[in-house]
Amino acid sequence: MPTQTHDLIGAWRAMRARLLAFVTSRADSHQDAEDIVQEVFIKISQGIGGLRDEQRLEAWIYQVTRNTIADHQHALSRTGHLHARVATERSLDSGTPERGALSTLTGCLVPLLGRLSERDRQAIALVEYDRLTQVEAARRLGVSVSGMKSRIQRARGRLRELLLSCCQIAMDTRGDVREVRAEGPCPCASQSNGSSS
Repeated sequence: MPTQTHDLIGAWRAMRARLLAFVTSRADSHQDAEDIVQEVFIKISQGIGGLRDEQRLEAWIYQVTRNTIADHQHALSRTGHLHARVATERSLDSGTPERGALSTLTGCLVPLLGRLSERDRQAIALVEYDRLTQVEAARRLGVSVSGMKSRIQRARGRLRELLLSCCQIAMDTRGDVREVRAEGPCPCASQSNGSSS
């Protein structure tokens, strides 16, 4: 029995090393590759019972891996716009008007998120901040994927309404934020001081 356990652990480690090499060549970073491989092993453990042809085990594992990579890349592309904006903000010189406006807008989101219901906050946090796919977020919350998609869409709409109800946002022709001005009793009014271009 110890020999069988040792053999199983060895096979598992060898498979993990092969999958990690496979994923690393397709992922943006080593950490992303590690996360994807971890998700693959979870999916394998959940789906192995449905495998009909044991001869196709390796092909099935690689198909699960390719699908997980695709899910990960799809999630990144959906949230990439937000993260690209944050990355741009960090890379800009702190004295530029663009940085000030984007910084103000980013600062506005935190208090406005606090005005959303717990359900809406949770949906946005899982997808936009934790960078889960909508499928992963649905699984985590125990809801259907279509239900999760609707929940996220509603939450984004409510956040947008809150933002536009208290802030004026000016954008340039490229869609970059140029100016953010709080109007009236806005929770992010203190963030907007000096944000005008």
